[in-house]
Amino acid sequence: MKNEYPSLSYVSLQAGTTFLHPPNLPELVHLDSPAADVMTDFRFVHPVTVRPQTPIDNALEKMKSAGVRLLLVTDDEGNIIGIVTSKILLGEAPIKIVREKRIPRSAVTVAMVMTPQPEVPLLDMRSVRNAQVGHIVKTLQQLDRKHLLVAEIDPKSKQQRICGLFSTSQIGRQLGVTVVPETAAAQTLAEIQQQLGGT
Repeated sequence: MKNEYPSLSYVSLQAGTTFLHPPNLPELVHLDSPAADVMTDFRFVHPVTVRPQTPIDNALEKMKSAGVRLLLVTDDEGNIIGIVTSKILLGEAPIKIVREKRIPRSAVTVAMVMTPQPEVPLLDMRSVRNAQVGHIVKTLQQLDRKHLLVAEIDPKSKQQRICGLFSTSQIGRQLGVTVVPETAAAQTLAEIQQQLGGT
């Protein structure tokens, strides 16, 4: 090991210098735009995680402060063991647990209501690269989900690494229409196309 570390040469900051930042998603997309245009890319946006033993109201607060509606549930080693969404936390599941277990809401944890890992559908990033926004909307509607995780899957080992996320709220903002309404049945692709003026 060297005892001395000579200082590096340096230059002065020039006028008009900017900084590197993650690429912004396009404000407006169409159903035939590349699917990647509406994906939250975890290379640039850090996913928000939560531990299974966290009380559900704390998880809700975490969502609010981070401005997200889905949290990855991780174990001690950082492995994803499930997901939890605001829809689950604000839905019937916690109420049912309070009634059945006769416990206060403050005792209900993320582990009790989360969607466990085997039940979480994934999209392969390889298929996403060739897909369009319309494909993602159709898949979300078919699965009746508001979120879809995307994984890079090693073709040999089949090992998965989550690299992104699609959400109906994000897609709806960029399309300029509601993809999955809160109450009414999801619109068909044809109805969305009509709202977009036949694009």
